Amino acid sequence: MTAIDIIRNFAYQYRKPFNAKTIAELTGIEIKVIRLAIRTLHANNEIKYILRQDKLYVHSKRYHSQVGFSQKGNWKYSTQVAEEILNLLDTKSYRSIREIANAYGKSRQLIFVYLEAMASIGMIGINSNGYIIITREDILKLGTFIQPGILGKMRQKSGLKPKSRTK
Repeated sequence: MTAIDIIRNFAYQYRKPFNAKTIAELTGIEIKVIRLAIRTLHANNEIKYILRQDKLYVHSKRYHSQVGFSQKGNWKYSTQVAEEILNLLDTKSYRSIREIANAYGKSRQLIFVYLEAMASIGMIGINSNGYIIITREDILKLGTFIQPGILGKMRQKSGLKPKSRTK
């Protein structure tokens, strides 16, 4: 295992902000090697600054914003998941939650809860072709207000017919 692999593993697993001195104390690697590896990891967006003047770093994917309001049980909405669902809706026209869940690879319940939260604040809508994105700007309001049954009401207004369930 090379020094950069050890430093990369350290960055992935260390839960607190760190600097070159911290890595040197805990791994025994020379400071010169650590500084070179930190520059490489930072250039590859594997680590990021949290305090530039003190040269404190964290793993890039460590801190994701979570928006927590007690509107829908104990759900904590992740803006990253909402962005991924919006990006998925941009790629093609989806007519059902089941199609979105299959494409996203997560449960229908998760998709339903996020779509309901986004529809409640006016981020998405439904037209005759399926789900559409209205705006992306209110993503930090996600979960502040949940209107139960909004997706069913929007579906009725749009004229989007459910699939026939007869065999």
